[in-house]
Amino acid sequence: MGKSVISTLMAFWLSRMDKRTVLVDTDLGGANLHTLLAIKNPTRTLNDFVTRKYASLEDICVNTEVENLRLISGAGEILSLANPQFVQKVKIVQGLFRLDADYVVLDLGGGSSFNVLDFFLVSHQKIAVLTPQPTSIQNAYAFVRNAVYRRLSQLSRQEPSVQALVKTAMDPKNALKVRTIKELFQVVQDSDGTGVAEGLQKEIEKIRPAVIANMIRTPKDKNASRIIRLVAEKYLMVHPSDPGSVVYDEQIDKSVSDMVPLTKLDQSSEAVACVYEIVMKLM
Repeated sequence: MGKSVISTLMAFWLSRMDKRTVLVDTDLGGANLHTLLAIKNPTRTLNDFVTRKYASLEDICVNTEVENLRLISGAGEILSLANPQFVQKVKIVQGLFRLDADYVVLDLGGGSSFNVLDFFLVSHQKIAVLTPQPTSIQNAYAFVRNAVYRRLSQLSRQEPSVQALVKTAMDPKNALKVRTIKELFQVVQDSDGTGVAEGLQKEIEKIRPAVIANMIRTPKDKNASRIIRLVAEKYLMVHPSDPGSVVYDEQIDKSVSDMVPLTKLDQSSEAVACVYEIVMKLM
């Protein structure tokens, strides 16, 4: 729920800045973003677009109570769409780029499935949200790592020998004893030449996710995002940015429990203010 709250508040602030914003629930197997906006039963969802009931994503956008903010609801009622076919995924991605909006905010599903990673990778601004708990930190690093390897796999499709090395390196206990992306690039350079390795490195360095620590209760909790940044730089050759953190706020828990739209939160809320500062930095 933390990711969805951050996504919703970011979309809210963008719309308040007179930016035409579309908030998209890409959690295709368990869509619930509409509940944070107090929309009980969306009349149109991504499933209607994929099944060609509507010709474009514009047609399934639902207006919210906030001016300039529209919602595209996920397809939680159709379990089969939790793992869309490649053609369906491409159709959704192409539709996202055609939306008539200044900003499109994607709320991704949990885990590191190819679908989640692909939506993450096509985004202009990639954001990873985590909490200070050790398991969340581990999951966030694993997600960034999987995103890097997913991108490498995509880039090496036309180079079978390189793709084989990438797949081997994905296993932490691989026979090549490759433990870092730098070591992988060295192996690629030794087998396929410097040009291939340098090309892959330049593409990976473009990922640069913004890491946001959420539900911060103490100053020490802010170290959660710093840990990800340091480890990602050391082992993945990725350089995450630090747009800020979001403090824990009981108002948010109460709003979610009471089915009150997050967009109606008191703007004096410290958490809401934190998200505003993050949006300003990312813009």
